[in-house]
Amino acid sequence: MGLLKHLLFWPVTGPLFLTEFSMNKVQGVVREELTDDTRIKSELMELQLKLELGDIDDDQYIQMEAELMLQFREIRQWREQFGMGLSGGPVRVRASRDDETVEPHESADVVSEGEARAASAEDDVAEADRDRRPTVADPGGGVDIELNLDWD
Repeated sequence: MGLLKHLLFWPVTGPLFLTEFSMNKVQGVVREELTDDTRIKSELMELQLKLELGDIDDDQYIQMEAELMLQFREIRQWREQFGMGLSGGPVRVRASRDDETVEPHESADVVSEGEARAASAEDDVAEADRDRRPTVADPGGGVDIELNLDWD
């Protein structure tokens, strides 16, 4: 019966299915294009190479890098909006203002990258342990469970 139903209703359901299928494919391509950062990363590498070879000066490098970083931020925002994973982790990059300068505090600790990774790994392990602990429901929490055992 299922095959006969599909064959009989194909003039109606066929175009709808094909339209939905093509729109899903277009949406996938657009999403991939909006969230693909490999082009920006390769342009940043080319820009760094041009600076090292002396093809551009520091001012041109800073200007072009700022434009690429703006595009990178837009890609990151799209990835967040689509709920995709972020390669940089939970760090949010804020657009800096020209009149704003950030000075380190004199009591700030200088931590190497290795020490920061080790501390982050310890925090992750502690959080995983905290998540694995058994939790007990509060008996006075007001949860009602109703069982209906009627066989009628």
